[in-house]
Amino acid sequence: MARKEKILHSTLLVTMVIILSKAVGFARDMVTTAYFGLTYANDAYVSAYSLFYLPVLLFNSCISATLIPLYVEEREQHSLAHSNRFASNAINLFALAALAVSAVMYALAGPLVRLVYSGFDPEKAALTARLTQIMLLALVFNVTSISVASLLNAMERYIAAQLTGFPLSVCVILASVLFSGSFGIEAVAWGVFAANILQLLVLIPFMRGWFRYSPMLDFRDRRFHRLMVLALPAMFSMGISELNHMIDHALASGLAEGTLTAMTSSYRLITFLQGILIVPLTTIMFSKMSKHVAGHDERGALRMLLDSLLQLSVVVLPVVVIGVILSKDVIKFAYMRGRFTLEDVQITAGLLIFYLVGIPAFGMRDFLSRMFHALKDTKTPFRVSCVVVATNIVLNIILRQLMGANGLALATSIAGYVGTAAMIALLRKRFGRIGFRRVLRELVKILAATAVCALACIGMNAVVPEVVGTGKVFLRLAVCAGASLIVYALCCVALRVKPLMGLLKSLRRR
Repeated sequence: MARKEKILHSTLLVTMVIILSKAVGFARDMVTTAYFGLTYANDAYVSAYSLFYLPVLLFNSCISATLIPLYVEEREQHSLAHSNRFASNAINLFALAALAVSAVMYALAGPLVRLVYSGFDPEKAALTARLTQIMLLALVFNVTSISVASLLNAMERYIAAQLTGFPLSVCVILASVLFSGSFGIEAVAWGVFAANILQLLVLIPFMRGWFRYSPMLDFRDRRFHRLMVLALPAMFSMGISELNHMIDHALASGLAEGTLTAMTSSYRLITFLQGILIVPLTTIMFSKMSKHVAGHDERGALRMLLDSLLQLSVVVLPVVVIGVILSKDVIKFAYMRGRFTLEDVQITAGLLIFYLVGIPAFGMRDFLSRMFHALKDTKTPFRVSCVVVATNIVLNIILRQLMGANGLALATSIAGYVGTAAMIALLRKRFGRIGFRRVLRELVKILAATAVCALACIGMNAVVPEVVGTGKVFLRLAVCAGASLIVYALCCVALRVKPLMGLLKSLRRR
């Protein structure tokens, strides 16, 4: 029980920091959409950021999925000094790789933009390439901060590792407010550049006292070779959601002006929800599961996974149904100001609905991938990711013709469920009986409570008049969503849903 309470306490603290970080990020998105709206310039910026974020995503998937379990293993089997030498070499080699990637992408930025965003006119493509080059200048700092954050997570210093979101938000907001009038959208790209440097500077003080950096560069390190063998499949599997989103962007480049910005604006809300609902739990549980596996307790890691999936369902399912029903109000509150119009709200809200339905699948797939990575099996998630991407591309081609941009969002969500189902089947194949019958009973209770929550939200949405204006929209959201969540919580208590009952007991004990 003490272990579960410690995990709960850590999760709550990390969640609070992430919520604050995401709130500042939310303000950043509000500012950029208010200054640029669904415009030509903003389309170029979000497209450039997607290109810049592709290597960031791949490095992040590679490092976070493999460095943590291997560092934990080195520390448990040898010593802290031994594991720190391994980590120093890994940091240096990753930084060198990032420098090489950034140089190649900088030189080929123009052709890359024309390849990925074939629907852009020459002027828009040139602006996108220029913005991409500006951001690429700081890639090596970003990758190094990812390595450092992974080590902090491995040492269970989760809060410090979550601080990197603040510099990005602050720099982009300042760039938009202070310099966009003189330098236009390029000011925002330079804000991203500055943020990547600050992210590393923020993390370095937290390494003091336990990490001793070694300026070494050993290409023959067998531990790093093992890391890369595990990392290459993980690069693809862990970043599958973002890769699918980028594919959506590429296929949407020929649609109406502003479509890319609308897709990015809606997807940012999805990543916001994932950040506060899913990331805290996955961050903590991955380190815990890696410890179980290092101690040869794979069944313990499996039990932890199943408990985490239930906790995820309790939190995510009501938020999804409320978000779908109140999608227009969510977009109004988030973005409707400045150059963002009511017509833009309609477009973005439709995209939000189709992305929202995939959140449970995205979350479960991330948990399941982490389980395989804790077992040092990165090939299985990689194979599943190949199936997911293929499914997404096929569905994109079909649904884009039928539904436009909404079809691209729906294809991503459906592909997410395909990946989750495949992961569950492969996990069952590996372990045999994994205890899903116990989980299924609790999941049925959660789904029943979610259905009642949806009915309550539909009723509140019909009764409370529609409004315009940030304050009024926020009040409407608070009333409708608040009442629906109260109904959901009461249903969960009446049905004695275990994850919620366990949380209430822990809070009473405190």
